[in-house]
Amino acid sequence: MVAVKPTISHVIFDFDGLLVDTEPSYTLANQAMLSRFGREFTMDMKARMMGRKNLEAIAWLLDEVGIADRVTPEEYAVDYHKMLAKMFEKCDSLPGAENLVRHLAKNGIPMAICTGSCSRSFFQKAENHRDWLDLIPIHVCIGDDDSIKRGKPHPDAFLETMRRFPIPPTNPSHVLVFEDAPNGVKAALEAGMRPDKVLFTLKEFAPEEFGLPPFD
Repeated sequence: MVAVKPTISHVIFDFDGLLVDTEPSYTLANQAMLSRFGREFTMDMKARMMGRKNLEAIAWLLDEVGIADRVTPEEYAVDYHKMLAKMFEKCDSLPGAENLVRHLAKNGIPMAICTGSCSRSFFQKAENHRDWLDLIPIHVCIGDDDSIKRGKPHPDAFLETMRRFPIPPTNPSHVLVFEDAPNGVKAALEAGMRPDKVLFTLKEFAPEEFGLPPFD
């Protein structure tokens, strides 16, 4: 007997590299920062940092490349975030993102964003895309949200996001989570939700496969 998957009633989006093309900015900024210390930033390091709280991720990186005794996470963060702020002004939306958000909003599907960013950074990145990102009313910024003690891959952030829906889902299994990072996928699974790992583009997403209204 084939198990019937529960119908999706709510959707949670990651943000960076999923809705808006910010990921290259993080790579370039970390490369520039580490070059000051004669170190290189790799894609493996980036993957292992994704989803963590901001200073936690930086502390991990400094330890990983062996410069934790030369610069503190707080010191590193100052110039790092200055670089990012300039880059974020030029970030484009990613293919399929706006169309999917507008489609879900039109069909009354409750949506939220759960990002590892701090709130100030999130709104910098979202500023040029407010016309459609404002259709997602709930924004959970792990980086400076005191109610979330552990970032991804722990489930805390997704469970807290679920609790903030005005009418929460009856069960975590009714929540579809869009993620592009391994830590995020693991966090969604740990939370009992259904992750959709976006490898390429949201344009490939078929809502009807999850019990959601199909595109027109």
